[in-house]
Amino acid sequence: MYRRGWWRRKPLAVVENDSYYETQRPSFMIPYRFRSPVKEIIFVRHAESQANIDGVWNGRTDGPLSSHGEESLEALGRRLSDWDYDVVVSSPLERALKTAESFASEIKIVEDFIEIDLGRWEGMKLEEIRAEHGNELDEAVTTRTMPMGGTGESLNEVGRRALSAVDRLAESLGEDQKAIVVTHGGFLQAVLHRHMAGRDHRVHAFTSNTAITRIVWQFGGPRLASFNDTGHFGPRTQLVEASLAQGDSVMALIRHGRTRANVEMRWQGQGDWDLDDLGRRQAEALGHWYGQSTTVYSSPLKRACSTAGYVAANGVVAVDDLKELSMGNWEGLTTAEISERWPGELESIFGEGVDLKRGKTGESWGELSSRIANAVTGLKPATAEPTVVVAHGGAIRAYISSLTMTNDTHGESLFTPANTSVSHIAITDRGPEILDYSVATHLEALP
Repeated sequence: MYRRGWWRRKPLAVVENDSYYETQRPSFMIPYRFRSPVKEIIFVRHAESQANIDGVWNGRTDGPLSSHGEESLEALGRRLSDWDYDVVVSSPLERALKTAESFASEIKIVEDFIEIDLGRWEGMKLEEIRAEHGNELDEAVTTRTMPMGGTGESLNEVGRRALSAVDRLAESLGEDQKAIVVTHGGFLQAVLHRHMAGRDHRVHAFTSNTAITRIVWQFGGPRLASFNDTGHFGPRTQLVEASLAQGDSVMALIRHGRTRANVEMRWQGQGDWDLDDLGRRQAEALGHWYGQSTTVYSSPLKRACSTAGYVAANGVVAVDDLKELSMGNWEGLTTAEISERWPGELESIFGEGVDLKRGKTGESWGELSSRIANAVTGLKPATAEPTVVVAHGGAIRAYISSLTMTNDTHGESLFTPANTSVSHIAITDRGPEILDYSVATHLEALP
């Protein structure tokens, strides 16, 4: 839970709607290339290893990258070489260290960022483990207390190790510093469990090789800013293509471009602001990068419809229930104005976790989550391509939070997605699966 009185701090911030933590500095709009105003850890999973190709569980066993993994480092290195960061940390294993060397010359090796210890299952294929130790595997996964492979780490143990390592690194950073950590898929599973834990199964995809996942610290706590970003290979990821190939629908949730209300830090909610000049350039860049789609739904608000026009090949279908959270009497006000007139309500919502209607006459977070989930479920999906849904920062965050185990009043474990970012959700037989979150590679090319 956020510290009491967070909303009285400077710079003032909005954490749940379309005016999230904007400043006058253009660097925040492109947080990848330049200094951002928040503490941040950027995680990179190592490039594809030979063990990945062979299909074996390779926890702490060392080994080389595959030939494809070696080739993929060029795209990753080219992208990260233009990013701003203060330190690069790597697991000691070759596959991670080799990945780090593709973009950094000074690397700090930290043992605690090593992969999970798989015990006797090291070097075995999943089908072998299931055939020989199926009951043991199920117990290890469901209880999280049984050691993997009998002699390795339990999921709870690797979780404690991972989060302790992450929190120690975060504490060592200054308030506006960034660290890049090159690590492993199992380690990242433990980190992501804090932000996107499922109720009865994993609700997000396993992190892809060379994928970028960003966590920022805001108001004293970590928030997931992006997940599974492989935009250096293009907008259509292998996970998206694989989901479509097996017959699943894929939703591409896109946040609108920037508005003047974002710049002025106003709680615009369902106020009908259009894009500003930068917002139009963001939407244009999105269209060039993501391409045109035949099935595009949008919130009817101007900022969403305008953005949708840049990615729509056959027009835009407006859906009223895709609107942003209704702010009631808070519509169009700044945090300073709201905190002066309604300090008790802000404290109840963000300090005590009471899910009140915003601005007394608006919506609660629970009402928004239910409305957006029903709206997305009711859309007719496209075939053989993602179904594009252009909406708002709070609405997208509420929908994705609703897929996880969170029960807080404002989806605090997720940072609001960047303007014109894309988040892909596969609709599977087991329910929605989060493939990635807040990917905005196209913004990195903006001046």
